Amino acid sequence: MSSASEPFGGNMAIMGTVNAHEDDEHELIDRAKAGEASAFERLAGQHAAPLWRCALALGKDSHWAEDLVQETLVEAWRSLARFDGRCRFSTWLYGILRHRFLKGRRNRNAVGLSASDVLGQVQCTACSPDRSAEVSEDAQRVRRAVTSLPEEHRLVVELRFFAGATLDEIAAALGCPLGTVKSRLHYALERLRQMNLAVNLFPSSREAREGKP
Repeated sequence: MSSASEPFGGNMAIMGTVNAHEDDEHELIDRAKAGEASAFERLAGQHAAPLWRCALALGKDSHWAEDLVQETLVEAWRSLARFDGRCRFSTWLYGILRHRFLKGRRNRNAVGLSASDVLGQVQCTACSPDRSAEVSEDAQRVRRAVTSLPEEHRLVVELRFFAGATLDEIAAALGCPLGTVKSRLHYALERLRQMNLAVNLFPSSREAREGKP
């Protein structure tokens, strides 16, 4: 792909990339592997936002999270020939993100908001004042409860419910086996239930409807 122009040549706004969910991912990957930069930019549009939420949960700094996503996508473009399809493309990206995060952490102390902090700051503009106050109070309860968990369990909850990562993606992001992710999530949810947390962390998910992590 060395002869093709690299994507992101300009100042790419990570959170402003176009969502391209209707595109066929496999076709886009094949075209990107053939050197078509625009195909990879459309792939980036599908994955930039969830990658950013994951990077925020890991690094607790929104600006660094944008940098990590930018670095992840550029590295993915340059090494795309090594993607063999044995895992989901998103899982492969999360693995690259973890590598960039660990490399960057050696050179800095990440400070700032956790993903659960950000959740608590989101305003419910479509709600009435009374409902907005109720949502804000619930979000604060969630934030306090999740923050009180041990770090390894807190991270799994943040990545699963606030960043929207799948279990496979969490395993790639944290560099641990899938079984470990499941056990940590089960433990964390049990702890939250013991706190009598009557807030649905992920109301639109199949897991929430079935009561499963």
